[in-house]
Amino acid sequence: MRRMLTALLLFLVTAAPALIPMVVATPSVQGFLSTRGTSIIDSYGRTVILRGVNYPGYEKNFWSQEPQLHNQYAYYYFRQLGFNVVRLPISWANLEPQPGLFDPNYLQSFVDQDVQWAKAAGIYIILDMHQYNWAEKFGGSGAPDWAVQAYPANELGLREAVSEFWADDNLQAHLLSVWTQLAQHYANEPAVAGYDIFNEPWIYTSIIPTLNATRVDAFDTKAIQAIRAADKNHILFLEPANLDNFKIPPTTNIVWSPHFYPLAFANEYYPQNSTLLQLDFEAKYKTFVIGLNAPMFIGEFGAFIPDPGSSVRWTQDAVTLFDQNNASWAWWAYTEWDAIPSALTAPGA
Repeated sequence: MRRMLTALLLFLVTAAPALIPMVVATPSVQGFLSTRGTSIIDSYGRTVILRGVNYPGYEKNFWSQEPQLHNQYAYYYFRQLGFNVVRLPISWANLEPQPGLFDPNYLQSFVDQDVQWAKAAGIYIILDMHQYNWAEKFGGSGAPDWAVQAYPANELGLREAVSEFWADDNLQAHLLSVWTQLAQHYANEPAVAGYDIFNEPWIYTSIIPTLNATRVDAFDTKAIQAIRAADKNHILFLEPANLDNFKIPPTTNIVWSPHFYPLAFANEYYPQNSTLLQLDFEAKYKTFVIGLNAPMFIGEFGAFIPDPGSSVRWTQDAVTLFDQNNASWAWWAYTEWDAIPSALTAPGA
C-alpha cells in the first residue's frame, strides 16, 4: 500500500505540472486570493490554479486520541514537488469540546503552526471543517461527543445524528459560532486561501423524510453571512449535497468544491473506463463553472483500487481530465506514511 501511495504521489508531481502552464510557476503566497468570474486570482490579478494535497490528522478527536502531528518539512516537500495548496482538515469536535466552549489552544498548538509552515514554504492553506462518518462515536470524526450523545453507536444512530443536525437550527448555531471565531482568528492571514465550510454534507433522508439538499443550502447561506461578518478577505469553498436545486444567493468569493471519486473504489480500472470519469467531471463542470459562473476546486480525489496499476491509471486519467479544463485540485491524501526524503530540509536549516 505504501509503495502504491508513493507511486501515485510521484505521478501527481512529475506529470501533472507539465500539462498546463497557467499555474503560477513558483509557488508563493501573493496576498489574499479571491475570485473573478470562473477564475481564482491572486492580489496582482493573476490566475491561480491550485494544485496540492490534503494533509489529514488534525480532524481526529484530540480528547480521546493522540493527534497525528504534522511535520514542517512536509511543506517544503510539497513546494519542491510544485504544489501550491494544502487542504487541511480540522474538526468541530476539537474547536468546541464542550457546548459553547471554544478552545483556542487547538488552533494555537496545532493549526497555527501549519499555517505558518505553509506560509514560509510559499503554500496556501484551505481550512476544511471535516467530518467522516460524522463523529468519533460512529467510527469517524467531526461532530463533538456532546452533540451525538443521545444516539446509539450504530448505523441507525449515525443516520439519526446527521438528520437531526440538518433539522436543528440550535445545533447548527454552535457550528456557526465556531466558524465566526475561526474567521476572526484568521481574518488577516493571507496564507489562508479560504474556508471549506463543511466536508461532504450528505443528508440521510431515511430518518426524517422531509429533509433534502435545501437544508444544506440554508446552512451554507447562514455560514456565509456569519463568516463574512467577521472576515471579508477569504474565499469560501462550498461542497454541494447534490448537483440540483441550489438556493444560495449569488455572492462574491465563492468556489464550489465537489469531490471526485467515480470508480475510485472498484476492483479494477481499465482505459475504456475513462469515459465514465469524463461524464462525471463534465456534469460538475456544467453545474458549477458554466451554470453558476464560478470557479471549481476538486477538494478531494484519489483511487482506492486493490490493483496498483489500476490506481495509477485512474489517477493519470483524472489529473489529465482536470488539467485539460484548468481545474484546481487536491489529492486525498498525504500522510506521514508517505516518505519525505531524508535530505530535505527547510531553506537555511
